[in-house]
Amino acid sequence: MPGNRRSEHVPEHREKNARPSRTRTPDRAPRSGAILILYLLLSLVYTWPLARQLTTHMPGDGGDDPALAWNLWWIKHRLIDQVNLDFFHVDYMFYPIEINLAFYTLTPLNGLLSVPLQTGLSLLLANNLVLLSSFVLGGYGVYLLTRWLLIRYPLTPLYRGTGVTPIAIVAGIIYAFASSKLFYPALGQFNIASSHWIPFCALYLLQMAHAPTAAGRARAAALAGLFLVFQAWSELTYASFLIIFGLLLFGGWLLQILRTRHRAPTQGATRSQALGAWLTSGLIFGAVFAVGLAPFLAAMLPDLRAEGDFFGMGGGFADIFSADLMGYLFPTMLHPWWGEWASRLPFPNDKGQQIFVGYSVMALAAAGAWAAYTARKTQPTAARLGAFWIGAGALFFLLTLGPNLRWAGMDLPIIGPFEWVSRLPFFSGNRYPSRYGVMLMLCAAVLAAYGLAWLHARAPRWVRGRHTLAIVAVLLFSVEHLSLPLPLTDARIPSIYGTLARIPGDFAVLELPTGWRNGARIVGRADELIMLQQWYQTAHAKRRLGGNTSRNPQSKFQYFTDAPLIGDLIALMNADRDHLAAALEPELDALIAHHRPTAGQVLVDLGVRYVLLHTEPARSPPALQRFVQEALPLTLVGAWDGLDWTGQPAGIRLYAVDATVNATQPSSAQPSRARTIDLTAPAGNLYLAEGWSAHYTGAQPLRLAQRAQVDLLLPAHRAPTTYRLTLEPTLPPSTDFDVRWQGQPLTDWTLQGGELTITPPVATTMARLTLDFGPAPLAPTAWTDGATLDSSLPAINLPATNLLVRSAGEEVGDFAQIFVNGHDHAPNLIGYNLVALTSTGTVLETAAFDTHGDPAAGDALAHWLTQWPAGTLIAGAVADEASLNLNAAAVAALATVGSTVDLRGQFRSSHAFIGMVGAQPGQAREAVTLLTPAAVGHGIPQETPHIFGGVHTLHSQTRP
Repeated sequence: MPGNRRSEHVPEHREKNARPSRTRTPDRAPRSGAILILYLLLSLVYTWPLARQLTTHMPGDGGDDPALAWNLWWIKHRLIDQVNLDFFHVDYMFYPIEINLAFYTLTPLNGLLSVPLQTGLSLLLANNLVLLSSFVLGGYGVYLLTRWLLIRYPLTPLYRGTGVTPIAIVAGIIYAFASSKLFYPALGQFNIASSHWIPFCALYLLQMAHAPTAAGRARAAALAGLFLVFQAWSELTYASFLIIFGLLLFGGWLLQILRTRHRAPTQGATRSQALGAWLTSGLIFGAVFAVGLAPFLAAMLPDLRAEGDFFGMGGGFADIFSADLMGYLFPTMLHPWWGEWASRLPFPNDKGQQIFVGYSVMALAAAGAWAAYTARKTQPTAARLGAFWIGAGALFFLLTLGPNLRWAGMDLPIIGPFEWVSRLPFFSGNRYPSRYGVMLMLCAAVLAAYGLAWLHARAPRWVRGRHTLAIVAVLLFSVEHLSLPLPLTDARIPSIYGTLARIPGDFAVLELPTGWRNGARIVGRADELIMLQQWYQTAHAKRRLGGNTSRNPQSKFQYFTDAPLIGDLIALMNADRDHLAAALEPELDALIAHHRPTAGQVLVDLGVRYVLLHTEPARSPPALQRFVQEALPLTLVGAWDGLDWTGQPAGIRLYAVDATVNATQPSSAQPSRARTIDLTAPAGNLYLAEGWSAHYTGAQPLRLAQRAQVDLLLPAHRAPTTYRLTLEPTLPPSTDFDVRWQGQPLTDWTLQGGELTITPPVATTMARLTLDFGPAPLAPTAWTDGATLDSSLPAINLPATNLLVRSAGEEVGDFAQIFVNGHDHAPNLIGYNLVALTSTGTVLETAAFDTHGDPAAGDALAHWLTQWPAGTLIAGAVADEASLNLNAAAVAALATVGSTVDLRGQFRSSHAFIGMVGAQPGQAREAVTLLTPAAVGHGIPQETPHIFGGVHTLHSQTRP
């Protein structure tokens, strides 16, 4: 064969006791700086035209990119400007209830690294440079990984002039610039583009498993753990992928040890010594990762204990974000030549679901797999490593396909491993199976390097000397994976936000329209504007009510939906939706009249001093703009008109809240002012954070503390104010009761009988008062002795059981809850959720019927109701929507349990009821609403099994 002269051979790695030769190859590696510069230049090419607009635009489509660029600002603002190390808990969005950013794609390591760039350059330039560095470091990491593999454990003899460096550079290009990664900057998902620490962790995991000394293994294990921490702090999802990679490697290492009877496969150690090395390495790796992840866990665990496991919420979207088998055959929709055709492929491919490996890469990877197979006798260790990459690549390929394999958008009768992996703790947070493609491309890059080296060793001498194969491989890869031009978002901030920034003081702003978004749903206006508003905060640095996160408990959304004024503003933000317009238009005058006397006080209590209104009708419906003008006490102080980030005409008006409406903030000439807030009324929702019971008509005048520690949100007050809180029941003197203000102990408080008196510090924004009732819940008799239960419908013989039924259509909560003595039995699925109970309150059966999307659901609901004997209690709640496929049979069946509600024609309305089989229409206890959740109950509004206390009213006395 060509070039098979002995004089041209580099000595092969002959294995003795699996110890690799240290013979150096003739390849002379250039300095790392030259490789980094090369990858930097390539990153500018592959992301064009970003290089031309580095200071005015950011990559993305305006969806996720503004909020993810905000991340960098927040880290600096919290650590440097506010001198506060806790950057996980933030009340600068989701104000006043705050949000836990440990469940958000915060990318804290990116933020920390960007601080000098923000200080010396600008936030926008820092964001773009951090993104470009992910390409550079990712490519360089794979370059180091494949170079180490090709030198230490080659699958084929290396000839003089082979040049490991060009082959390793090609592998880095494959990993760093694959179209599946370029899709994430195109979407503005900078967190998912931050995959650059993965190859470094993989490199040191491999070095750990093959280090000849204990010190070498310990060092490699520690470095592998460190880079896993780096990856977790850049994008936590990828850390879970690396854990799978590490488990595969540790499993293969252990299997190899156990298969050897007397000697370990490497280092000439006994089996017990090899097992000790395996265990020690794993402990070091795990310990470093555990220490590095501890701040995340410390921030997460309290919320998980209080709210339940909401980390995996939205997992039902996995089928949408799975890769399709057909997609592996075609370039992505971002390709400059074939993209338009690819966008019409019959499967979802617009959010990075399509993983196109490329025919050139697949061919090289196949050659690498063949090289591993043929080297199993001459280079067994190298062959085992090749087999490891083949196996890992196959697993990650299957994981990208999601719960069920698909071809051209059609489900195949094959369940993928994602279905089981996604059920595991920590791994359940990944809703996007296609993101496993980053690990697939890592395996493909390594196997392609093996294949390129195998082809290079067999090519004519003139081909090897000029690196022709490497150059051709890069050209073919580029033709297949080009994603140009990269979509960009105009990140220039309207000057009105600069005006707002120059106003001194700590206060909140209300933006209209706005929204609250996580990875599963949006409350408020579903518009890119709500993401840009988060970016605009980097200019004004004021607190804002709206916000974006990844995962949050339902209560974080429900606070705003249930809050006075804010809840109706949310409906008005969407007044251009047909079903909402039909309800709002005839009621708009009454709505304005209702809020005009109280809206100013709500804004002042919140600490909102300014309101920003976007005036373009496409974003602010006329009903919203009229409400703002007529119901809110505002004074225009500034205006901006220009082009928005899409290049369309836009306008923003800046209003000041009229301070004269704030009777709780008197001047020195004003007398003292007393005020009483009824916390049991719907308006009391504004002052109740998480953990309090819901309100429903007919309930006892009481708010229940359903956790040992609950928070009240005290109104903003610029003058000294004393608060008196009425508690129920009266707490005995021996009660382990405590009070904290803004998380810190408060000494100025007294508790006498059922009245708590405090004098907190002055606060210009809403502040948290934490009530700690102690660890022991109260006995149920504390709530029933002397209480009058709702008995408005004596025809239904309700049991001595606490029942609470809550329903929320999509805009006002999207949930169904049926609580029996504090236990929720509703399936919480779209449509009607029903629970059958005995006359004593024992749950017999639960069911859900999708009368929105399933034409057969109405008949199934009717049949389910007919099976129960007379006297059976039926509780029902609608989640999301239940009208479109509700039929006459279902409506008639609901009438047999006392309901008179017919949801047909009432799109996304909420409906909650408690009825009885055999009751007459009208005898059910029920509520139906559109603009708010619906709730009915019996007894106390108990949503948890244990109750710790209760409150009635909040009295305040403000001194001049």
